[in-house]
Amino acid sequence: MQNGSGFEKYRCYRLENDCLQLSTMDLGATVTSLRFHGREMVLGYARAETYRERDAYLGAVIGRCANRIAGASFSLGGEIFRLSANEGSKQLHGGPEAFDRRVWTGEATNQQLRFFLSSPDGDNGYPGNLQAAVTYRLDGACLRMDFEAICDRDTVYAPTSHLYFDLSGRGRALEASLQIQADRYVEVDEELLPTGRLLPTRGRYDFRRLRPIGEDYDHCFVLDGQDCCRLEDSGVALEIRTDFPGVQIYTGRFLPPPHHANSGVAIEPCFFPDSPNQPGFPSVLLPKERRFHRWIEYHFRKTQ
Repeated sequence: MQNGSGFEKYRCYRLENDCLQLSTMDLGATVTSLRFHGREMVLGYARAETYRERDAYLGAVIGRCANRIAGASFSLGGEIFRLSANEGSKQLHGGPEAFDRRVWTGEATNQQLRFFLSSPDGDNGYPGNLQAAVTYRLDGACLRMDFEAICDRDTVYAPTSHLYFDLSGRGRALEASLQIQADRYVEVDEELLPTGRLLPTRGRYDFRRLRPIGEDYDHCFVLDGQDCCRLEDSGVALEIRTDFPGVQIYTGRFLPPPHHANSGVAIEPCFFPDSPNQPGFPSVLLPKERRFHRWIEYHFRKTQ
């Protein structure tokens, strides 16, 4: 455990090996720093309270459901559940005072760190008493995250990690090169809610070959397997693998100071947006007493 200046109010933890140094805090089970051979790979704030004051979700665990839910409601088992709205009439990233704003319980071992959180029945409108856990583990130049949960009644669950990457440290994310293993993406309307259609990745949405990001995105891509995507910049490559069915790419154009437009790109392996209301999408149903488990791996290597 490590407490640094600006983070005294919260419990902070660090894991490190010869390749990676991971710093986290119990507020939001948040990654505050991730260094690869000494170079910072992610965006973070200098003070813990800034994470509560701003809505950028930097490095936080998102839950219960990542992304947007139309009308801040969904139907389950013939019952309509009204959620707490925090983006107009929609719910975004689990609602106000969601997982990113909660203090988790942390347990650290040599190369593993586990965070636990109890989410009570009715939390931001979601049914059931849910027990959530997130594990960070280092293995050489790989950071692995495991998401686990169990609930005492049928519910929906779709967490993610909201890391913003800036491999160069220059704050110009659109210059980085990105490849996504996706032949389709989730079509959205002007409110960034899905239409229900999965369209071919053509034109500006085609990242099947490594190319500069070039412009702003806030879109979910349909993954074709566990190889998710690849990000390259300034002599560093990040390869992400996951068993989530999609990945949200967000270029952070609405980030407040000190992180302005295009300073980092959020890569969020996830379920699709508004999945509780979209029967054609991969299901986010978590049946009573059924254990939830999904994982993400971040593999770093030097290219120069």
